[in-house]
Amino acid sequence: MTIKLIATDLNGTLLRNDQTFDQDRFKAVLSALRDRGITLALVSGNQYAHLKNLFKDVMADNLVVVAENGASIYTNQCQLFDGSLSPQQLRQFVTVDRYQDLFKKAYLILVGSQGSYTEKGAPAKLVAMARQFYDNLQLVDDLKAVHDQVKKISVSTLPDHAARLVADANHYFKGALRAHDSGYGVVDLVDQRVGKLPAVQLLANQFGLTNDQLMVFGDGANDLPLLQSVPHSFAMANADAVVQQAAAHVTALDNEHAGVLATIEQELLAK
Repeated sequence: MTIKLIATDLNGTLLRNDQTFDQDRFKAVLSALRDRGITLALVSGNQYAHLKNLFKDVMADNLVVVAENGASIYTNQCQLFDGSLSPQQLRQFVTVDRYQDLFKKAYLILVGSQGSYTEKGAPAKLVAMARQFYDNLQLVDDLKAVHDQVKKISVSTLPDHAARLVADANHYFKGALRAHDSGYGVVDLVDQRVGKLPAVQLLANQFGLTNDQLMVFGDGANDLPLLQSVPHSFAMANADAVVQQAAAHVTALDNEHAGVLATIEQELLAK
């Protein structure tokens, strides 16, 4: 196969459960991919600032960062795509949408270019957990007072309520915003142009690539469109059965044992 772009999810896929990864092995794989003219894209729902810090010691010319479920795409730390919510979309959400029944039992985080914002009064346990994934998380009196370029709205709910919330939110917004299940009880609301699949399609178009030149990895519900659209797709060994069934292949190893790196080494670098 002639692969020129690899796109991998992070949490539950490239990263271990504690958000670490084998940096030396990663750098060796990235260098070998560069020698073969292959780009690696990190595709995540996480905030760009968080990913930039997490991968600061392994950045390379052939590493692309797709953050906030596709709302931000960076190559060599230069922004290639900005899918931020418009001021009108944000104002509509914080003044009207957030008060609808489907959001009444959920906690909200606005993820912006300068920081992340949630209202005071959120449970301390939730805030502590959020600080692991959102850089510069600020507690504010009112989300209407936030003045930042907002990339996405994260809605925290119970994990077994997420799928229902996604369906209800997509029905409510009717295409104005799009809801994605990011796993772990988090639903992300983004602009309708934004998603992991559109982000990878944008990169493929940018590089002049066809679908059969792409390889993708994922483990969650928000990876399904990507896994289903690319012939060289790999679900993780730790992924749920429905995700594994959607992919063309399943990795031999899980995320705790570098399943992504091992697959790349075996499929592309061993020959």
